[in-house]
Amino acid sequence: MLIKKGAEAEIYLTLWYGNKAVSKIRTAKPYRHRSLDYEIRKTRTIHEANIMSMSKLAGVRTPFIYFVDPIGAQIIMEFIDGENVKDIITPRLSRHLGTYTALLHINNIIHNDLTTSNFIRFKNGQLVLLDFGLSYYSERLEDRAVDIRLIKEVFYSLHISISDGAFKNFLKGYSMLIGEKKTRTILDKVSEIEQRGRYARLS
Repeated sequence: MLIKKGAEAEIYLTLWYGNKAVSKIRTAKPYRHRSLDYEIRKTRTIHEANIMSMSKLAGVRTPFIYFVDPIGAQIIMEFIDGENVKDIITPRLSRHLGTYTALLHINNIIHNDLTTSNFIRFKNGQLVLLDFGLSYYSERLEDRAVDIRLIKEVFYSLHISISDGAFKNFLKGYSMLIGEKKTRTILDKVSEIEQRGRYARLS
């Protein structure tokens, strides 16, 4: 059963040896040359599976991967039965989001789609981070700042009533592992990116 259709992939609810599972299939793009399209989808599928595994080693809970099919550009993974954090976000919960983000960044993993929609609170209370389709490895300060800027925008656009407290607590969780000095440096870069965006809109 199709549960989500994105620009790059389709997400299906399926069964894997009798258990609920999720199948993510990168769909072919007719505007790309066939052989190039095949290589892109294969490479991105392998990369996503790898980065999910590395995130788990970093201490971030991600869906367990059951099967990877590079030829069919498909990943079959654990179905996470829980609540979407977008619907239950609180300032306290946002602190855990900050901790997860710090664990990724310490290991040079940039999620690149860091939104409250991509976090699920599992039935045991544990947070699970989803959708690593755009993720990549980087040591650059600016790339970390882009992650922080996106979650900040999410708080202030989708969770307006708790935005200040949520973002402050997110930064508390983040700086506990990253360190206050480095966090301030990253926030300076976030401000710089925001200023560039404002200038681009005005010009």
